[in-house]
Amino acid sequence: MNCAECRDNLVACAEGLLEREPLLELQAHLKTCADCAAEFRAVTNLQQRLVVRGQATAEVSIVGPVMRRVLQKKKEKESVMSKIFKYRWGFGLSAAAGAAAIILITFLVFPKTAATAAEVMARGAQAVAKLTSIHFRGELRTSPQDNFSYINADCSFCTIELWEQFEPDLKWRIEKPLRVAVMDGDSTTSLIKNGDVAAKIPKASINAFDSGWLQQIANLSNTITNELTNALAKGWKMNLTEGTGTNGRTEDIVTIEAKSGLPADDYLKNQFFETADTRRVYVFDDQTEKLESVKIYLHTDAGDILIFKLDQIDYNQPIDPSVWKLNLPADVSWYQNEMQKLPDNEKYASMTAEQATRAFFEACSQENWSEAEKFLRESPVDYLTKQYLGGLEIISIGTAFTSKAGPDQFVPYEIRLRPQEFYLRVSNDNPAKRYVITGVYDSKLQLLQELKWTNAPPILPDNDAYSKLSPAEAVRDYFAAQSRLDWDEMRKFTPEYDVESDQAEIGAARKEGLDVHKLIPSREVGDAFWSAEQSAWFVKYIETAGIKKMNLALGKDKPTGRWFVDGGW
Repeated sequence: MNCAECRDNLVACAEGLLEREPLLELQAHLKTCADCAAEFRAVTNLQQRLVVRGQATAEVSIVGPVMRRVLQKKKEKESVMSKIFKYRWGFGLSAAAGAAAIILITFLVFPKTAATAAEVMARGAQAVAKLTSIHFRGELRTSPQDNFSYINADCSFCTIELWEQFEPDLKWRIEKPLRVAVMDGDSTTSLIKNGDVAAKIPKASINAFDSGWLQQIANLSNTITNELTNALAKGWKMNLTEGTGTNGRTEDIVTIEAKSGLPADDYLKNQFFETADTRRVYVFDDQTEKLESVKIYLHTDAGDILIFKLDQIDYNQPIDPSVWKLNLPADVSWYQNEMQKLPDNEKYASMTAEQATRAFFEACSQENWSEAEKFLRESPVDYLTKQYLGGLEIISIGTAFTSKAGPDQFVPYEIRLRPQEFYLRVSNDNPAKRYVITGVYDSKLQLLQELKWTNAPPILPDNDAYSKLSPAEAVRDYFAAQSRLDWDEMRKFTPEYDVESDQAEIGAARKEGLDVHKLIPSREVGDAFWSAEQSAWFVKYIETAGIKKMNLALGKDKPTGRWFVDGGW
């Protein structure tokens, strides 16, 4: 269990609602993670305060200062205090009961704006307390193939979608352009589409593969309660305003200022939802009391940036059973989810993070993939990684540092990737009759990445000029646009999500203060040839990469005691 999954389950643990297996995983994580343990203490302390407040207030007349602070609506609604007494006292009766109890303590210790915001959220929790299913679609600033919780303000929006069935048994699916995860009730599988790499957990899971924050939104009743709990435990600001929706109905808008607690110079600050400072805006329909939309803004030095917007939420709608099926490629590569102890395990367990980083890159340099896999928690090394890292040159390995967000070590490195031969498949079989990129192939003409156009390439204002380009000329113009970081020009030759992936990498490099133009590889474009077998043109190019300078993330596998590469290559 990682930190995000642990924090998703803290309230349920405090309420005694976790089943044995996730409870044992959470307890094991709390023993090794000081930050999660501190948050759990805050949650349990709040729980105790709620119970004490509840028992004390149950003996006091409700006609008093508390009731004078209850928001009065024009239309008659059940009062906050009556909800609390209806649910009796205690923190763990249900998510809605927990939310109602939180309102009471909010009224007692927080300003009116926070208290009334809590009332709206509690009603929202009750309105969706008995969902059988939920489906939502939103937009997230992220790389289309990266982790579900990865955010990057420099990326364009890409679609992210979730289906979840609660009854008769739990099933869920989360998808973005190049990554999908499915829990079919028996097992949980993830697929990275552009590498045809999959991982499988042989059991049902509440959340997995870094999808915890989306599962929180899907499990709305618990989510709203958790938001209120965090706001109280961590002192987050809450306020309530009213607006008018497109349907003319009144909306209750709750805004929460969520703080990660990380210092501004922490490496992981604002890179994932759980490490970001955000403004979260929840919009509820005043009549149905259900959540209608969510917007999340990232706090940055340049101002607030909208990074997530959710404006389609379908409650209790039938879900096609095919949603729970994941169609895997015939040649999919399977990750091994657990590291195995080696005959000479002590040799690797004694390495420092810096030594493990050097040993991993040396193995890649020598294309000794069996050795490289000793540093991967999820193996084998997939084909894309072999093509990318094989034969690299190590320039420097720096000193490891840590983040307050978790136990991982980060090791600065500089490497130079070897020149590689590739082919781009291009086609003008589209209404615009201009050549666009549809696939990337290696030197042996094996497909590396299928570039699928969701919509047909549009007819441009100056379309005639582009339709006259030969296959090789179109590829040269695309690479020229990439070297200039001209995103709009690149979109004329490659799908939107491919441009977004490049934007994400450039954004990450900029955050590190790097000269991004030096990181862009040089390409020498060769001749084009026609493949009758594939009915397409192919254009050869040689790519000579610049120096890659990043931080390798390493975690420590407890059963084996070895460092494993957790990202950043």
